[in-house]
Amino acid sequence: MPKTIVAIGEALWDVFPDRRLPGGAPSNVAFHTARLGDRGVIITRVGDDPPGIELAAFLHEQGVVTEYIQRDARRPTGTVMVTIEDSEPSYAITEDVAWDHIAAEDEARALVRAADAVCVGSLAQRASYGRSAIRQFLSDAGNHTLVLFDVNLRPPFTDPGALEATFRRADLVKLNELEVTRVSRLLEKPSLLSWLLEDVGVRAVCVTRGRHGASISTPDGTFSADGISIDASTGDAVGAGDAFTAAMAHQLVRDATPEEALHAANRYAALVATKRGAMPDITPDELAELGL
Repeated sequence: MPKTIVAIGEALWDVFPDRRLPGGAPSNVAFHTARLGDRGVIITRVGDDPPGIELAAFLHEQGVVTEYIQRDARRPTGTVMVTIEDSEPSYAITEDVAWDHIAAEDEARALVRAADAVCVGSLAQRASYGRSAIRQFLSDAGNHTLVLFDVNLRPPFTDPGALEATFRRADLVKLNELEVTRVSRLLEKPSLLSWLLEDVGVRAVCVTRGRHGASISTPDGTFSADGISIDASTGDAVGAGDAFTAAMAHQLVRDATPEEALHAANRYAALVATKRGAMPDITPDELAELGL
């Protein structure tokens, strides 16, 4: 049975040197949860402009629930300039765009209260509007709702207060290995994982290492998944981390163990990295081959 997995945050266009593709970490998560067979929902805000109309239409066509996409008549739909070097992306993110002004509307709050899982990141909290809305949504999430915080750190948008507040509401925290170092310094927590598990009380902390795999730490121990060899010439790493988050959510809301969820997410992210862009075509046969 499909589960309702709600992603809250940015929806935008990733602008590459040779093309433009839909993106934004929460949008990617909603896309991939829909691909995996769940009710993937995005709460975001786009401009009342042609790029916003096109983006919302694309997500709808891909099976994402788009009725909670807000329209902004004053600000444009977001864009990110993406460059790729050695298969790794870097980003230049346009500021003061529509998704910076997400509002905690009543219908969206009711959705969050009923959701099986809610996924949030740190980038959508770079402005006060976003921080306030996400704080409200997380306060609405019920005890039955799995809260995933995918840190998605994008300097200079690194607010220590927002990070700590979101950590304290999360059940699962996901970071990449560089973010572990950066967040440790920002919060002055030399043993970040221990602090999250022992002091903050999160249920699990997942650390991704790109081609070198990932690990998940819980109060019961740490489990690791090795990197999966892929043909990187056919794709890129854009959105692979978001695909990992989606697969983790998909597994955990079905009562998978942390170790089972880790290995499934690792396999799915590796598949996405063989393709171009954050929201590539994923076939049912490919999912079946991965056991998803």
